[in-house]
Amino acid sequence: MSLESGRLERLHAALADFYAPGLAADTFVERTFALTKRLLSFSLNSHGIIERKTGKLTANFDCTPPGLAEAFAAFGRYMGKYEPFRFDPSVNGGKPFSARDFYSRQAFSDLDIYREVYWPMRLVDHCFMHVPTGTDSIVFVGLLRDGRPFDRGEMELLGLMQPHLSNGRKLALAMTAAEDTQVSPELFAGAGFTPRESDVLYWLTRGKSNEEIAKLLRLRADSVSRHLRTIYDKMGVEHRVAATIRALDLARRLHVRSLAVQGGEVALTVRTR
Repeated sequence: MSLESGRLERLHAALADFYAPGLAADTFVERTFALTKRLLSFSLNSHGIIERKTGKLTANFDCTPPGLAEAFAAFGRYMGKYEPFRFDPSVNGGKPFSARDFYSRQAFSDLDIYREVYWPMRLVDHCFMHVPTGTDSIVFVGLLRDGRPFDRGEMELLGLMQPHLSNGRKLALAMTAAEDTQVSPELFAGAGFTPRESDVLYWLTRGKSNEEIAKLLRLRADSVSRHLRTIYDKMGVEHRVAATIRALDLARRLHVRSLAVQGGEVALTVRTR
């Protein structure tokens, strides 16, 4: 089943807001909640991170219904017993899935995790979406519903959102890591980009669209697109988000290198013999 055009248009509009300037490490979860809320209906939204080394699970929720703390503690006790709940990125081939993909309504209600986590909050289904990230932690977005189970169309929509959440998290972390970096076109020019490519790349890291870059640089929009394609080829990436992440990392490394070369304000030399 394919998504209807109306839902795809809503997805594209929601993603534009998700990627808008201001995306950073401290706004990523809020942006994720806003994105999913615009496109799906559910009772509770969660963003969970489990540390690979310690197994510690931390979660953010978009609201705090009665009994949430007790249900979350019970989830921690039982999650390891059942494949859908143990935050394993390989489940369902890494694609989004729900508890009801694994259990019928009766089989689900017979589980102890259902009786202590889902039943007290009157929840009938729990959808999981892995957000591919680094090696130190595992990130999942969870949607919980108190009405009907999640259907195939909703799973397909989440599948389209999944790579954007992964790219968005990487971009958010890169933006935050580069906050103290003095990004400039000159930095990129020193890395082998032409002056015009450096200008385009600079405004790309500022979150500007092709149309905005064209106005700022007094270029045609198709000229900006052409420069971006060349930039993608030079960087070995396929889209603007990956190019932005790569550019921010490059700027940070070049900035650190320039500071190391500059050193302190005064350098003195003396003879010791």
